[in-house]
Amino acid sequence: MKWRKKKKKVDEDGEEIDRSTFFIIRTLIKYVGKANRKLIVPLVIFITLNIIVSLSTPFVFKSLIDDGLGGGLGAEEGDIDIILFLGTLFFFLTIAGVIVKIAQGYIINKIATITMYNLRHELFTKFQYLGLDYHEGPDKTAGKKINYLTGDVNTIQELLNSGMLTVVGNFVLVFGALFFMIYLSPTLTLVEFLIAPILFVLAGVITKKARKYFKELREKVSEVTSSLEESIVGMRVIKAFAVEEENFEEFNERTEQERKTTLKAARLMAFVPAVLIFLITFGIALMLYTAGLLIREGEITQGTIVAFIFYMFMFFEPLIAVIGFFTLMQNSIAAGNRIVRLLNEEPSVQEQPNAQTLPEIKGKITYENVNFSYNSDVAVLKDINIEIKAKERLALVGYTGAGKSTFIKLLSRFYDPTEGTVKLDDIDLRDLKIQDLREDMGIVLQENFLFSGTVRDNIRYGKLEATDKEVEEVARKVSAHDMIVELENGYDTEVGERGSRLSEGQRQLICFARALLADPPILILDEATSAIDPYSELLIQQALEELLKNRTSISIAHRLSTILNSDRIVVLDQGQIIEQGTHQELIAQEGFYKHLYEMQFKDPFKKEKEEPEDVKLVDPRRDEYNEGKGFAGRF
Repeated sequence: MKWRKKKKKVDEDGEEIDRSTFFIIRTLIKYVGKANRKLIVPLVIFITLNIIVSLSTPFVFKSLIDDGLGGGLGAEEGDIDIILFLGTLFFFLTIAGVIVKIAQGYIINKIATITMYNLRHELFTKFQYLGLDYHEGPDKTAGKKINYLTGDVNTIQELLNSGMLTVVGNFVLVFGALFFMIYLSPTLTLVEFLIAPILFVLAGVITKKARKYFKELREKVSEVTSSLEESIVGMRVIKAFAVEEENFEEFNERTEQERKTTLKAARLMAFVPAVLIFLITFGIALMLYTAGLLIREGEITQGTIVAFIFYMFMFFEPLIAVIGFFTLMQNSIAAGNRIVRLLNEEPSVQEQPNAQTLPEIKGKITYENVNFSYNSDVAVLKDINIEIKAKERLALVGYTGAGKSTFIKLLSRFYDPTEGTVKLDDIDLRDLKIQDLREDMGIVLQENFLFSGTVRDNIRYGKLEATDKEVEEVARKVSAHDMIVELENGYDTEVGERGSRLSEGQRQLICFARALLADPPILILDEATSAIDPYSELLIQQALEELLKNRTSISIAHRLSTILNSDRIVVLDQGQIIEQGTHQELIAQEGFYKHLYEMQFKDPFKKEKEEPEDVKLVDPRRDEYNEGKGFAGRF
């Protein structure tokens, strides 16, 4: 479903103002209608029949008492035929009412279930296509995202079940009952309406307070979910540092805040029924006293009073249900606001309507005048100009935070450059289809993420249609086969959540095989051998000599031993390219790269000659670089 983009309103601090209750309800109703077109017409029919049956029943009792039992004005002897006829009519009206209510309840439950499923599906799809800028936001924790798909969606389902779909019918019933109350006795109606203003004022106060409490409650629930998710994922770290008690205290503090907020809402909800019952009981007492006076004066009949009482309850019951619905709805409004906001969220990286697919990727990559920043204050990449030839083996080195991973993110089009252009085979990445672009790239990231399932399933993730033979062949190429067959069930071994049953090195080998199985024309290795022992690293390096011959590759490495044979090494510092060349050329330049190399390979037990004053084996990003002196004379 396409949600209409609504211009956001912000307060003086730049925070988005919550949408109105009316807007959220209107949006949700519109969504429910489009998702359940075939069920809406039958629901409207059954709601209409329910209203007709409900409004008809009181007149049956009025006629039964006045005509059948002889309780009308100038009372006469009762008529057994009328009693039998009205009794039969009431029986069939009751049967019809029961059938209508069952059908209505079933349809409402079905609509609520379908809506929950569709909402969950659309939210999950939205998460898949939103950019990394959304997922990497500091307030977009995994727990909050999970809560969108569970707590918030379930709340909307409860809203639908609790009366959202019948609220219009209840309003019709209220006004229908009011019409017949006035028809039967304007005097009694006026007396009964003395309590109506109090009800409306009370409803307004309760609704306002309820929305505040329930909005706060949804936020507290999200915080508890986030804390729980972090504790489960980080359990190894928690135990390693023996901070179980401190972690419990932090979690307990958040649950305590949720408990206090829940109790506030509970006290409010407990207060509502008692006040409503008191007001209605007081109204009935006034009505009965007035009715007694009217009967004594001969202005109304006994049957009229009975019918009026029926309509009075018919008036107040749906009215109370509507008030209760709007009170309960405040819990759902907070969830609905978050859901509508998320579904209105647009991916930062958009595919052009006329995006094209390259029939054959050669692998030439060009960065032209590229600048990039995650926010307007800090530039991560500055004036990047580089051409990577087809099938060239390029390595990126530099300190943490130099911009290496960002360089790769732009190539994968997880982000678009703030300025400049990134091209593949001389075509702007923004003119290519995103899915096709990423399918032509094999990526092994620093985080060795594995999905729940078997080893075979995780390797096959790189090429879903791959045969078992292809899976085993690629595992052999990265020296993972022997390791895998020694596992409990070989390739069918369950890896556990996030690969928890495997070591870091085992997970990395499997991720490596997964990327290579896709046989992409471009291969990106982000610290691909950082967690592998020296022997496995040697085997992989030997395999890479063959595997990377006919493809463009970019390797990010802190361990320089893994990229010594690259065709070209690019040195990044503070988002700028400061050196590039082969390993031998960069060593001969005696600059930044040579310093990095010496720090990794210098023998710590060998006594070095005293360094000249201008040699500084410290972070090369110190004051002299910031003052524009460059790197000359520092090494």
